[in-house]
Amino acid sequence: MVTEIAIFTAVSGKEDELGQAILRGIEVLRQHPECKSIRVSRCIENTGQYMLAVAWSSLEAHTVDFRGGPLFPQWRSHINGLFDGTPLVYHYQVASKEE
Repeated sequence: MVTEIAIFTAVSGKEDELGQAILRGIEVLRQHPECKSIRVSRCIENTGQYMLAVAWSSLEAHTVDFRGGPLFPQWRSHINGLFDGTPLVYHYQVASKEE
């Protein structure tokens, strides 16, 4: 399991609109069979910033299957024009204790 963390910063004046668009867009993400869970959080200190956390079955499920497939442009159509720059996107996996 891999967790994608994406940080979006809203265009000034579109903070609430971006949040609503992300919530609508996650319905597209949920259609991908390798999407296991989704959580959206709004930053307290910077209310124009949102964190999207998506659990995927594998890194490839996100970076190859989803991003290379038809659902990615559908997802982005909900949020395009509402965020500044390029979102920060990182992938995480559970750290294991070496024995």
